[in-house]
Amino acid sequence: PRAAWLDGAMAQVATFDLDFSPRDLSELAATLRRLHTMQQPWHEQSVRGGTQTERPLLLRIDPVIANVRARIEQAVRAYIDALPIADPGHPLLAAPRGDFRFSGSWSVRLRPGGHHAVHTHPMGWISSAFYVTVPDANHLGPQPSGNLRFGAPPPELGLSLEPYGEVVPKPGRLALFPSTMWHGTVPFRDGERMTIAFDIV
Repeated sequence: PRAAWLDGAMAQVATFDLDFSPRDLSELAATLRRLHTMQQPWHEQSVRGGTQTERPLLLRIDPVIANVRARIEQAVRAYIDALPIADPGHPLLAAPRGDFRFSGSWSVRLRPGGHHAVHTHPMGWISSAFYVTVPDANHLGPQPSGNLRFGAPPPELGLSLEPYGEVVPKPGRLALFPSTMWHGTVPFRDGERMTIAFDIV
């Protein structure tokens, strides 16, 4: 019954199409691929059919990573500045709106058929997905393959709740949303889907 107060459906889900050229994204993708050295997903993570980098990605001393971090920080600042009026009992709206920092950052590279199981980020305030590569329409499969979906709980809870909505991935697109929201992705048929993700506190 309090879902409207907690999540507001898609009201606090925002997307930012950051100013990256195809060359910028290609260079970033090449940098990230070199960091995907794992053969299997991390234990107890949401990744299914892909890999996740280790160590805090956005703290790396690398000009390509520093460039994406700077643009992400601008979008996070805009997201925070646009939040509704403070609510002292709300996990998103009660927090101070001054300085922020990254609490964990990583890249996920999904293989054909890969997806994220539905989950939340209990250590974050604001969570994210920045799309570096996305399969083209011929490889994705039928809609909504590959989409980022919000609001539907994990199937093991046995709750017949429909998702609030979805974000359509696009190279250079950043999605920001409350860390408390259930979110997961729809499997895609073929190709590579590579993202940068992080939590903000």
